[in-house]
Amino acid sequence: MSEPVSSPRSPRIDPEWGRGFGRLAGRNALVTGSTRGLGRTMAEWLAREGANIVVSGRNPDDVAASVAAVEALGVRAWGIPADLASVEDAHRLGAAAIAATGQLDILVNNAGMSIRGNFWEVTDAEWDEQMTINVRSPFILAQHAAAHMIERGLRGRIVNVSTIGAFAGHKDGMVYNIAKAGVQAMTRNMGFELAPHGISVNCVAPGAVPDKPGTPLSPEDDCPPFIPYGRYGRAEDIATAVVFFCLPETEWTTGQTLLIDGGHNTYLNE
Repeated sequence: MSEPVSSPRSPRIDPEWGRGFGRLAGRNALVTGSTRGLGRTMAEWLAREGANIVVSGRNPDDVAASVAAVEALGVRAWGIPADLASVEDAHRLGAAAIAATGQLDILVNNAGMSIRGNFWEVTDAEWDEQMTINVRSPFILAQHAAAHMIERGLRGRIVNVSTIGAFAGHKDGMVYNIAKAGVQAMTRNMGFELAPHGISVNCVAPGAVPDKPGTPLSPEDDCPPFIPYGRYGRAEDIATAVVFFCLPETEWTTGQTLLIDGGHNTYLNE
């Protein structure tokens, strides 16, 4: 394992971290939106813990590339393209992931999107698309996963993804923030309802993180003062929390949302 990170200016987290630990060996995980960005990193970090991964995204070529990258980590991977703006595709993905794996142990509802603009100018179509991708499709996928886990007696894990914007407003992002606040409420309720079945449900809420893993971070001098830690977030910062919620040792943690933001939400910008 690499040396602990000692300061915000330390090197990026060692990409070999966790390889060979195998704490999730034999588990199968569906990670939505896992062809790029946070979802791709989440999938790879779960794979380094031994989990087999169902990769999903809109573009079939991107799905195939991500499957190859995950398989290179020494686990099995399946690719199922899906557009989560479609309720029908959400149902299809849930059923197909279970059929492909035979046993779905982990669901990570990562896929999300935002259409920025003044709330009074949001169209009905823009509202519907954001609500479907950000909260309705995760709900549908959780339905499929939960029913399967209960039927099979699996002590499964569901991890949802919210945003710091559910705690304080994003400029021109009201609909997205409403949807993600719904994801946090959904997490609490699912955690309550699924706990008697040994299934935990938790949520991670990222702060300011670059869109794509591997993208050079802005220099620390350019980091806004309202992030006390002195740097923007990295995809690995979020992926490690997802892994945490999926470990056997953390099963008693459920219904929680973990805000990962470098202290952003602690600072009153005056």
